[in-house]
Amino acid sequence: MKLEVIYKGKQKAGELSRDEEGYHYIYEDNFINDDTTRPISVNMPKNQKEYHSKELFHYFESILSEGENRKQICKALGIDVSDDWALLAYSCSEDTIGAITVKKIKG
Repeated sequence: MKLEVIYKGKQKAGELSRDEEGYHYIYEDNFINDDTTRPISVNMPKNQKEYHSKELFHYFESILSEGENRKQICKALGIDVSDDWALLAYSCSEDTIGAITVKKIKG
């Protein structure tokens, strides 16, 4: 599954994916070249197009619910409370902390 990363509710910033090697984030060229946009994280500047990590990038972890709220959301969605990827994919498409939301890419 790939996730589309949306900046301020309207502009596609890039794509986040996961495979057996870990997590991958790729900025969209239009987003990189747009001087009105900021990087999605200070640890992921726009001067680099692709990022790879064995663990979910810290920025995406930071927009996930925590504590009792996380437990209730996971229970309602039927996902394991320790599954950050599923929580990101199924709960961060509308109202998140910061300028970024994520949406599942259909197809």
